[in-house]
Amino acid sequence: ERFTRNEKVASSILASGSVKKTPGTTSVAGGLFVSEAPATTCSCTRDRANVTQQRRQEGARHMVMGPTHAMSGAAAGAVVAVATAELTGQPVTASAAGVLIGVTAGAAILPDLDHPSGTAARVLGPVSRLLAVFVNRASAMIAELTGAKGRTVGGHRTTTHTLLFAVLLAAATWVAVSLGAQNLTLVIFATLVLLALHSLARPWARTWGAVGSVVVAAGLTLLIARDMPDMLSAPVMATAVGVGCVTHCVGDAVTRSGVPLFAPLVPVGGDRWGSVHLLPGPMRIRASGPGDSLVMVACVAALVFVLVQGWNQGLIVA
Repeated sequence: ERFTRNEKVASSILASGSVKKTPGTTSVAGGLFVSEAPATTCSCTRDRANVTQQRRQEGARHMVMGPTHAMSGAAAGAVVAVATAELTGQPVTASAAGVLIGVTAGAAILPDLDHPSGTAARVLGPVSRLLAVFVNRASAMIAELTGAKGRTVGGHRTTTHTLLFAVLLAAATWVAVSLGAQNLTLVIFATLVLLALHSLARPWARTWGAVGSVVVAAGLTLLIARDMPDMLSAPVMATAVGVGCVTHCVGDAVTRSGVPLFAPLVPVGGDRWGSVHLLPGPMRIRASGPGDSLVMVACVAALVFVLVQGWNQGLIVA
């Protein structure tokens, strides 16, 4: 009878919420030990999954989307083509301008290889995701070793989102193309084409799948290497990579979280990895929202404007 009374007391205490029930553990209620049956899913597993999901959402919330980055790279590539023709006094062909626009668009995706859920991480399925995880962790480690303070989204928007990274990657591309084998040059060029396809021709790329996209990128690369070998030269490819990475950083600098553009060389706000913002607080955009769409429209308009002006001024010819 006493055991029955105690059981009722314990049940009423638990029902009142004064004691928190944890699956698979024993609760103490007024000196009584009440066992709860273990749940199917451990609460700590659910908590870890929730934290991971929140971090992914936090990262995505402050990212400019892949297609917008690629379109900004395309516009920057058009500017480079027209500016080169203006400076050298030699017009560029429309096909050469188109190739430069395409590879610069692909290069504008490279900095987001530090995000395991970004466009660059999805182009080759598990292979590119594994590479993105490695880049993410390496970026976080480099940032921590050079004085980063309180990074909240792992290694995203750290090492690969700096001017220093853009310069070093452009220099590495120049050296690789100049001194490396022809096959290495083709691989680098095909990678930029693949990134551009997954960003600007995403519905087709999804239809083709990872293998199909690689085949298309390789085919386009071989055609360009045969008909326009100058487009695979070290100056062209290094310029595309450097300009694409810088353009990416500029695009992220208009978002709410900004980018550590000058890290780790020049402190911003006393922090070597302090973020740079190009817009006032109320004007900073959010990914997948009206601001991101507005940036995409602006990039398309800039691309069309530069191409039309270049054509009208004789800087781009057939």
